[in-house]
Amino acid sequence: MPETKKPEALERRVMAIDDIELRVTDDDNPKITGYAAKFNKWSLDLGGFREKIQKGAFDEAVDKSDVRALKNHDPNLLLGRTSSGTLRLTTNARGLGFEVDMPDTTTGRDTVTEIRRKDITGCSFSFTTAEDDWKYLEDGRVERTIVKVDELFDVGPVTYPAYPDTTVAARSMEKVLAEHKDPEADETENREEETNEQENREEPPAKTEEEIKAERARERDIKIGYNKAGRILNRINSKLSKD
Repeated sequence: MPETKKPEALERRVMAIDDIELRVTDDDNPKITGYAAKFNKWSLDLGGFREKIQKGAFDEAVDKSDVRALKNHDPNLLLGRTSSGTLRLTTNARGLGFEVDMPDTTTGRDTVTEIRRKDITGCSFSFTTAEDDWKYLEDGRVERTIVKVDELFDVGPVTYPAYPDTTVAARSMEKVLAEHKDPEADETENREEETNEQENREEPPAKTEEEIKAERARERDIKIGYNKAGRILNRINSKLSKD
């Protein structure tokens, strides 16, 4: 079976430790619950900018996406799925919540144990963006607000709860910034390019008197040569016409 390719615009984010609220219910059929994302909370630096998610950004994506619950974003470590009812997603004023009926598998049992032991303390989600808003502040900082998520691909626990999860991001932040470059920065860059072009077009330094005399002498020599060649051709043509 051919491998399913993920969209080039796929992004991944990991919740900060203080915000995850990842926990296991204590009953015969354990569940893990938590928030995959919280609204209006600024991220740390994402490689040139910081971002937050606007309230309601997941509303449409939750309804249309068949989301998987994965451990460490690994499709081989499947914990649940919305289409089967084993993963349930909700949005409220706080953010995107999830609940997973943990499978009675090696992955499921190990994950429950690791969360209870606090060995796993992070939550993450993968998504594509339908709409975002960029602001360029006077102090040089760049801020991004995710207004609408296009599609959700997976949510779930992760081993490394660092935010941002730059090592697994499918799209580099440099590309994001290139797509949303500050217009004022473009104008500054254009002005610098124009200045460089003008400097390159500057008139060459004035010639010295000796250089001018030498150039005029070369012009006289060339003119004398042309005149001499013309006289020779005239004599040859005259001789040929007489013959």
